[in-house]
Amino acid sequence: MFPHMPPFLQTFCSLLLLLEVCFTQAPPSKPPSDPVQRAVQLSRAHRYKEAAAALHGVTPPVDGPRRISFFRLRASIESGLGQSSAAALDMEAAAKLAPENLDLQVAASLAHLVAQLDSHVSPAQSLEALRNFRLPDDKELQLRLQMAETLTRANLFAEAAKDFAAASSLAPRRADIFFNLALAHFQDGDLDAAMASAERAKSVEDSASLESLLGDIQERRGDSLAAVHSYQAAVTLEPSVEQHHLVLARELLAHQTFDAAIVVLEQSAQIFPQSARVKILLGLTYYVVDRSTDSIRSLLEATQLDPQDDLTFRYLGEITLEDTATPNPAAVSRVCAFADSHPSSGTANALCGGILLRVAEDNGDASHRPEILRRLQRAARIAPKDALARCQSGRAFEWSGQWVAARVQLENCIQLDPESPEAHYHLARVYRRLGLTALADQQTARQQQAAQGKSEESARRNNTVTKFLVLIDH
Repeated sequence: MFPHMPPFLQTFCSLLLLLEVCFTQAPPSKPPSDPVQRAVQLSRAHRYKEAAAALHGVTPPVDGPRRISFFRLRASIESGLGQSSAAALDMEAAAKLAPENLDLQVAASLAHLVAQLDSHVSPAQSLEALRNFRLPDDKELQLRLQMAETLTRANLFAEAAKDFAAASSLAPRRADIFFNLALAHFQDGDLDAAMASAERAKSVEDSASLESLLGDIQERRGDSLAAVHSYQAAVTLEPSVEQHHLVLARELLAHQTFDAAIVVLEQSAQIFPQSARVKILLGLTYYVVDRSTDSIRSLLEATQLDPQDDLTFRYLGEITLEDTATPNPAAVSRVCAFADSHPSSGTANALCGGILLRVAEDNGDASHRPEILRRLQRAARIAPKDALARCQSGRAFEWSGQWVAARVQLENCIQLDPESPEAHYHLARVYRRLGLTALADQQTARQQQAAQGKSEESARRNNTVTKFLVLIDH
């Protein structure tokens, strides 16, 4: 209704619609000389600071109707400025002047509700007053929806559900109200009530948003198969909405149904060829099924679509670093170019330096040793709490035969990532070089403990899926 207003202003302007006092946006060509009329016209244009200045110092009229209009105008301006407490006081002053005007009493109570929510004060008194008003069905419906939306914005989902439920009884053929009721129950954690309301909404009219919500409810209830069916239905109903495809892929990946997730994401890549996020997720999914060449290709395409997204480059760098295959030259170049353009990023420099170290070790080429050490020392200095920076720096010092420096970095690495078998392995080697046999034996034992019960492949897969879920949720 008011797409360009902030949420609070939408709330207050909606409640003022009950009184038919929300203004149009077109100001007159010639500003009026009367300050009240000037304030009215500025409010119509949403120029609330100027409207407040025009009204500053003006004494409220003595005449009853004009005095009511003055307080309502000032409340509207205060609402536009986000001054909910002041707006509530002015609406209360207006309501006291016309105690027989039910619409005005409702608007004043709504204003108090918003002010209480903004001030984190219990809204119980305002809610009781609002729910006790006796209004015609159409106004009751509008009031209940307004209350529910206001409470939802304040994260009071159980209270919002009460008003959505009342609204649904007044409009039993409106699927959108049952949808919002289901969402309020879901956000409140009442999954059975959420499911019942969502199914009621579906019986009236199905939609992709409703199917997506059904999927969320079913997943939370532990019925992953039903959730997949609902997410698939959302894709069918709105195939042009990228988010539906991604949510379906997330569900499949969450339950390690990788082949099905690849099918969904490959189709999504065709439908949304300019989506970097689809390319990223497809690349990650390829990786967990050992299609590293396809993974790198997809992530390289993602970096072309969004050259400044550090998350894309992080995934490309991590997969290039961790994969057992020889690093892709294009990926190495792209990751290091990103690091060069982001010299303050410890992670970017750690990834570039670590990859260059891998290439140097694989090729037996020490010609880039100064650059590798420089990058990794910088990474550890910039991000001393970054396990990747510490671990790769320690490995580079080990490769260079700088055993004391390697020990320092690898000990810090293990403090930050104590479950890394590789880190324990390298620290054990360094300890042996330093003649610290007992410490070396301890690290070897810890390496075996860290690796026990899971293979490197399963650990890599689980870590990648976890990263994916974090990414898709943001």
